Amino acid sequence: MKFKDQNHEELYKKICGKMRYLDTYHQALAYLLALDTVCRNHISDIYDIAEDSIKTNCINKEWQTSTSKKTIRLAFNLWNGTTSDITSDEEEKNSNLYAVDEIFCCEYAPFYWESIKLRYPEYM
Repeated sequence: MKFKDQNHEELYKKICGKMRYLDTYHQALAYLLALDTVCRNHISDIYDIAEDSIKTNCINKEWQTSTSKKTIRLAFNLWNGTTSDITSDEEEKNSNLYAVDEIFCCEYAPFYWESIKLRYPEYM
């Protein structure tokens, strides 16, 4: 498995150690949460470890960057097939921002591929 840097690898292992389950869904989520610096700083705003649930409304928070949004969108899609953002009025809005050409158009593309391999090991 490829890691962006040592911090990425160490935080991935730390997150995995705290997760209730360590199946392919959780491994892919932990990998992506540990990848991006903004996501690293806001893990508790993105994922509730105690409740074992993602927080879909985090996508519209002011701390988000275009790259952190791509990372979170991929993480949520791999988690449960999410293809919608929660709008400010709490309604779901389907978004073409979940499309592969939108998400993979950034420097993290090689690492995004790693997360897909984690989520779907039976096809690798």
